[in-house]
Amino acid sequence: MKTIKVIFQPEGKTVHTHAGITIAALAAQNGIKIDVPCGAVGKCGKCKVTVLDGRGVSPVDHEELDLLSGEELKNFVRLSCRARITGEAVISVPRSSRLQTQKILDVGIQTRTGIEPAVKKQYFKEPPENLKFSFKHAEKIEKFRNVTAVIDVLANELITLEAGDTTGVLFGMAFDAGTTTVVGTLVDLKTGLVVATAADMNAQVVYGDDVISRLNFCIENKNGLLELNDKIIGVMNRLLFEVCKEAKITPGNIYDAVICGNTTMEHFLLKVDARPLGIYPFVSSLGRSFNLVTAGTFGFKIGPGVKLTVFPVIGGWVGGDTLGVILATSIYKTAHIKLAIDIGTNGEVVLGNKDRLVAASCAAGPAFEGAHIRSGMRASRGAIEKIDLLDGKIVFKTIEDSAPAGFCGSGLIDAMALLVEQGIVDETGRIKDPEELPAGLPAEIKAGIVKHGNGNEFIFVRQNGAAGNISLTQKDVREIQLAKGAMLAGIIILMKELKVEVSDIKEVLIAGAFGNYIRADKALAIGLIPPVELKRIIFCGNAAEEGARKALVSLEMRKDVEKIAKAAKYVDLSSSPVFQDVFAEAMMFPVKDNNG
Repeated sequence: MKTIKVIFQPEGKTVHTHAGITIAALAAQNGIKIDVPCGAVGKCGKCKVTVLDGRGVSPVDHEELDLLSGEELKNFVRLSCRARITGEAVISVPRSSRLQTQKILDVGIQTRTGIEPAVKKQYFKEPPENLKFSFKHAEKIEKFRNVTAVIDVLANELITLEAGDTTGVLFGMAFDAGTTTVVGTLVDLKTGLVVATAADMNAQVVYGDDVISRLNFCIENKNGLLELNDKIIGVMNRLLFEVCKEAKITPGNIYDAVICGNTTMEHFLLKVDARPLGIYPFVSSLGRSFNLVTAGTFGFKIGPGVKLTVFPVIGGWVGGDTLGVILATSIYKTAHIKLAIDIGTNGEVVLGNKDRLVAASCAAGPAFEGAHIRSGMRASRGAIEKIDLLDGKIVFKTIEDSAPAGFCGSGLIDAMALLVEQGIVDETGRIKDPEELPAGLPAEIKAGIVKHGNGNEFIFVRQNGAAGNISLTQKDVREIQLAKGAMLAGIIILMKELKVEVSDIKEVLIAGAFGNYIRADKALAIGLIPPVELKRIIFCGNAAEEGARKALVSLEMRKDVEKIAKAAKYVDLSSSPVFQDVFAEAMMFPVKDNNG
């Protein structure tokens, strides 16, 4: 079959391919990362490229006609997920369509725990006569003198031998494999102290921002599972090399690894069939006990005899990362009721105490990551991360103090909170007409509303050029309502399950990379969480990573993980007879009377 030459600009990168492949897929294959939040189904319109030579690209389809303006089409702008290569072409990928380096939270709450790792070292200057009876596979130690044995404590098994006394070198890795980001932490297993941490975006994002998009890719492509596995393993190996370089050690100095992730990520990670997760009743193929695999067969670049421990799942979409949050925040040990919320691309909630735990996954979607929001973006340079109203004027802060390019998740919540608090939207989420606004509202704020026949728009930042105005449309508000409504509905149903009221919840623990950057008062303002006292809300950072790290350094914590996984009750929201009613109510905004 004849190959076709395609050139990507501004790199000037020449690649060869066959007809029929989309521009987005071809770019991904060749290391050019185009942001495709919707999973390449032509729904978000964020993967725009310019075809500099359009003779070799398929005609514009219906999705592109809906999402691209007449001016864009005139200038040969196309959606890379829809346009297919039919012949030679030159494609320009603008910065605005590329995956950007994202602001990532890489540490958890740093709680203390006893040090009792699952591996140990023992130095033998002269092996004792009975050594071969001490450990499995230890007979060969007797052939050596002056060696250090690396031992799997749980299996009482010899992992490897090292020449000389290497007992001073004993490291492990803890990973949080998230849908959007992956965090790797290097830990000194002798002390339990963090030596180095690295984080990066999950390379699977080229197949979509959310797990549904990736599941669809896995189902629709013969080698989909292998490709997704290759992406996540590749990221983890890069992080491994990065922390080793920082700590001035080699990957061979790492003797244990513990990994947690959401249910879908763990399926992809372990190359386990994930298709049942995409079909009701969304059953996980993983159980409630640890998954153990050997590094050599896993593609992980540490010692081939080292075992990797992957957290179990609680049920359905509630996976190992939620267990990490429970472990890190000690919900399972307290007498009083705690609520833990992991706000991310996928939202999980846990409610309970030492007597009972219930957990659910909330299909909030990727709105808080900026996807499906017209002015939304990832938490990268230029993203608005904070918004306030001071002296009648809207003021904002962007990441790296750069020119504003759009809203990231925290900025999006701040923007929505401003509209709610100032009476610009009503309880149902409708953006009001200018004549309906509260009398005392500053004129500059009133001027932000632009009337449209299909729903109004509020402009936060007016600017010319390619970036255009930064605003929330009526459609954007509906997307935010769906996301926040799903989170709150999940919490309310868990409260009903345990028969508790808001006043019974003594702590609200907000976890997750995104969760750490939102402001508690803004989350309360839009009704993302129940109306608790502000002082009860605690931000605990990347608690999933903290849980994985606890399990890495403590055998007792590993036992606790298995107990929690078996004791916690998974609540399937999709089968709840009251979910639709609760969800409809949870979508409403807690609007105050601003007309007084």
